[in-house]
Amino acid sequence: MFENLIEMQERGARDRARGRSLADNPMSKPDILPIADFQEWYSMFDAWRFGWSIEDAMAGHINMPRDSGTLAQTYTRTV
Repeated sequence: MFENLIEMQERGARDRARGRSLADNPMSKPDILPIADFQEWYSMFDAWRFGWSIEDAMAGHINMPRDSGTLAQTYTRTV
């Protein structure tokens, strides 16, 4: 199962790099739900979201300052 979580994190990062939003989490699709093991489902859901969030942070999706001034950061919570 550990390998599956790593793969799901990587998928989340790839999906973010491709411009997908948090709402595009594949574990939220109706054909996946309901599943028998809620804890396993949530682990996969959260792993994808974590990978997506890491890629979002690494890609610098914030407003970077053009001079040595303060950092103007914008953040929109989508969940």
